[in-house]
Amino acid sequence: MLPQPNLSFTLPSIYDNTKLDCRVYHPPCFSQPSGARDIPWRQHAAVVSHPYAPLGGNFDDHIVHLVASTLLQHGFVVATFNFRGASSDGRTSWTSKPERFDYMSVVGFLVYYVHHLHLPPDSPVTANDDAFTPTLLLAGYSYGAMVTLQLPPLESFLTQFASPATHTAMADIRLRAQHLAEQQVRITSAPPSSPRKSLGMRIGGDEDTLPQKPSKKFRAHSPDREERIRKGVKDVLARTKLIHRKRDHSNTEHSEEIGHEPCLESIGNLIRFRIAYLLVSPPLGLVTNLATMSFSNPLSSWSRRRKRGPSPARNHERDTKQEEVEAEAETKLVKNATMVIYGDQDGFLAVKKMRDWVFRLGNHEGRRFRHLEVSGAGHFWVEDGVMYKLEEAVSSFAADLGGS
Repeated sequence: MLPQPNLSFTLPSIYDNTKLDCRVYHPPCFSQPSGARDIPWRQHAAVVSHPYAPLGGNFDDHIVHLVASTLLQHGFVVATFNFRGASSDGRTSWTSKPERFDYMSVVGFLVYYVHHLHLPPDSPVTANDDAFTPTLLLAGYSYGAMVTLQLPPLESFLTQFASPATHTAMADIRLRAQHLAEQQVRITSAPPSSPRKSLGMRIGGDEDTLPQKPSKKFRAHSPDREERIRKGVKDVLARTKLIHRKRDHSNTEHSEEIGHEPCLESIGNLIRFRIAYLLVSPPLGLVTNLATMSFSNPLSSWSRRRKRGPSPARNHERDTKQEEVEAEAETKLVKNATMVIYGDQDGFLAVKKMRDWVFRLGNHEGRRFRHLEVSGAGHFWVEDGVMYKLEEAVSSFAADLGGS
């Protein structure tokens, strides 16, 4: 389904620097002759996230592959990654808060990667004008869909990448994006007879797709590859203009130290995207709470309430926060192009609650929200004929987003 990745590498999570295994796939037009390009690249990009890691979810999941390969055919550059605890370092959290930051780390990378992917005039890129804005599609399946729904608005977390101190994960992500994009530009711009192009040169993407023994923990990078990327990052940093800001001691124990720290400059003309969302089988209702979209243990909370007794003030505060989270999530889905796809035989959701939810969102004024309930489909999409319906729905949505 998916070709081998064009890039295979790691990123530090902006939450705690946990290494995340990542892959980037280029659409077919990047390697096609000019006359054979059916769909040019219009700088569309997408991130696709995977199911719950403790249950075996990772970026090799068959639904992740189906969604990613479908988006590739519609001219999207696609990034997949492993949340902490899948193949990446760390372990899956109980709150999904670290996973949200893992996802934001990959989004930050992809934004700057696409920005620096300046291909030559005869490349498969259609020049953008003021009337056209590329799409950034944030997608997820199952647990990945839950995390996707929890993400804050793009503008709010991209500010962390705008002018980060050079020692931070945000700066490392920006520099890796620029280095890898510039390397891909050189490969794409090479003449057809170039050994680079004829050999399909990639930064990784070979050993991580080979079959692994079940007992062996997957790694998507090698020490040699990481060393090459680190060297490339140092080279980019050496020719990057830095600014110096007064150190922020608010979160340190050494507030008596005085000085300035080097920071990357913000990019004034950073590429701007219109955001879209794709949620496949979000586990709403039975396994998760629809409002907060977080895993919960109802028996545990019931036990605590019996021991403490009722607390109206605490309950009111919790309910208010819950309503705010729900309102923010729903506003995001209604204001931006959104597609929710689920099956009516999904044992991980309460179908009636899901139907009520999508009906409510679908009836907002000025809505851009739509959904598809697939008859006979379960959570894992293994029933006869349902994968085709899923692929068709994703393809139709991608075509509308990409103008293809």
